[in-house]
Amino acid sequence: MERKRSLGATLLLALTFVIPLSAQESPTEVQQLERALSASPDHGGMWIELAAAHARAGNQAEAVKWLDKAVARGLDFDIAENPAFAPFLETPEFKALVEKARVHRKVVSRSKVAFKLPEKDLIPEGIAHDPKTGAFFVSSLARNKIVRVDKAGKASDFTASGQDGLWAVIGMKIDPATRTLWACSAEAAQQAGASGLFRYDLDTGKLLGKITLPDKPQPHLLNDLTFGVGGEVFITDSKAGVVHRLRPGKDALEVLVGPGTFVYPNGVAASPDGKKLFVADFARHLSIVDVATGQVRPLPHPETVNVVGIDGLYLHAGSLIAVQNGSGADRIMRFRLNAAMDAIESEEILESRNPLFELPTTGVAVGDSFFYIANSQLRNLDEEGKVRADAKLEESVVLEVPLGD
Repeated sequence: MERKRSLGATLLLALTFVIPLSAQESPTEVQQLERALSASPDHGGMWIELAAAHARAGNQAEAVKWLDKAVARGLDFDIAENPAFAPFLETPEFKALVEKARVHRKVVSRSKVAFKLPEKDLIPEGIAHDPKTGAFFVSSLARNKIVRVDKAGKASDFTASGQDGLWAVIGMKIDPATRTLWACSAEAAQQAGASGLFRYDLDTGKLLGKITLPDKPQPHLLNDLTFGVGGEVFITDSKAGVVHRLRPGKDALEVLVGPGTFVYPNGVAASPDGKKLFVADFARHLSIVDVATGQVRPLPHPETVNVVGIDGLYLHAGSLIAVQNGSGADRIMRFRLNAAMDAIESEEILESRNPLFELPTTGVAVGDSFFYIANSQLRNLDEEGKVRADAKLEESVVLEVPLGD
């Protein structure tokens, strides 16, 4: 199905800046994926994509090898529904794989619709919640703006398209103590690379400040952020592979974790004491960052727990809540941490295989519920960040799933 090919393109797009191709190279699809996998060898979603590429090239043995690796890891995905594997489905090897994969197929339905967004071409990515008013704020990739949804579910523009120099708006967080909304924004064109951090007054909508990073000498994509203690802000920069820190009262970002450690840092959450960050490297794994030193180490987890392909990441009641959209079936996960919060003890699927899912992206914990964007429809954007002419868009839906035990 086309969705699988689109996922492969998305993963390649996320990784090509790490190992760029020269102007003289015209690699095959398999070679491109192998090159990307060299930067992210543990990414189960890439194993599936590489298997499909080998199948399209007629390499059945290689396709079986990579699918078997993904099945053994416990990834939840559909072999029979991917047209790349259709020519081989009646072979004994593929029949056995299909049966093994069924064991890991889990449908978990606990979510209910919280509200819908009437602008079908919004292409939402980030979501935040104001505890004072009960309003939600949703960012738009295609319309370069932020939408406010009141307690009654009525949506209105918090910012106009392109206001204050906004590009595509990505991750957002609200600081209730200062009544401010912080938003990451980036140029939509994939060949560009300027990005910015914007700060707004929640009550007036007035821009209070912004910090922008140019596209040279390297591209940037400020993707998501979290708050530390004492007013610090930490921001992931996916294109640069960096985690930035903004100290209180400063108007310039400083690098906490430099390039080379992460491939594509995305979701980020801070521990309650502010001493460590949990960072989701979309292409690799979850990591712990020591805020005092900037040192990074992988977050230990059981072998059967899949921690790649994570977009949004949040800390709630001693667990990490994750929106996982890049490795097998889209799902909402809870990773339970140990008492020291330095290792994952177990996982729980909160939602999986919801028929409304179309690349869920981020969410926000509100009390004992998690509200998240179920169908961003991100795959309907072209390389310039515009909605494709042939796109078949639906209303975007925000779902609510309970977090209580």
